[in-house]
Amino acid sequence: MCYWVGTKKVREEMLRRLEQNPEDEIAQLFYKTFVGEVRLPFREHYVAIGKARPEISVLTPGNAGRTQFQNMKWGLPWSYTNAKTGKTISREMINSTAEKAFFVHRNIIFKKRCVIPLDGYYEFFHFTGEVYPHFIKPREGILFAGGVWDEHVNTQTGEISHRFSIITTPPNPLAKRLHNNPRAPNGPRMLLLLEEQAIPRFLDPKTDKDALKSLFKPFDENQLEAYPVARFLRKEFADKINTPEVRKPVNYPQLSLS
Repeated sequence: MCYWVGTKKVREEMLRRLEQNPEDEIAQLFYKTFVGEVRLPFREHYVAIGKARPEISVLTPGNAGRTQFQNMKWGLPWSYTNAKTGKTISREMINSTAEKAFFVHRNIIFKKRCVIPLDGYYEFFHFTGEVYPHFIKPREGILFAGGVWDEHVNTQTGEISHRFSIITTPPNPLAKRLHNNPRAPNGPRMLLLLEEQAIPRFLDPKTDKDALKSLFKPFDENQLEAYPVARFLRKEFADKINTPEVRKPVNYPQLSLS
């Protein structure tokens, strides 16, 4: 569920936005970071698979409240101690549910939030025992997903890395139809997609809990569209997974029955 995202078209869209509106702050920052001064390499993926821990370019609040881009690994280590057994349970959170975010991420959610620019994400539709990947994309422009991040120290090497998890919400009707895996532990979900005007509020460390909760809602399905694509997780597709082939619409005759 929501474990596969795309960023390949973000650069193209940011440069288009900057050309149309030189005062576009996010596009300005993108250009300055990845094109003009080339402070960082922009991480472009036709499909980034969360479980592979890919690096993705994300927006975070910088010093003195200035927004900045950083490259972070997708997948936030998290652990807790069972009060009854005393055992520590650890896992890597690719996604985090909005309903539990204030408990699970209570140490970081008020000061370490991030926004991930995407050109879309992939969801897997289940029908008659088969699985059909679909690409969910904006009708116009790009998407901005909300997440949380933290520093992670490798206890063996001492290496410090920045890691993030994308927040998910209950689905809108489109996402509910496509994310229909009967074994999904939290039922149908979708990424927390933010309206662009809400990004400053989401990133601002001063935004309080109630204001944040008001942003944790399904994104308007009328701003999205989806279509089936190749079964890119199969071994025979391995050499094409980060190519345009993963974005091409595929006609599955079986889906006409759904």
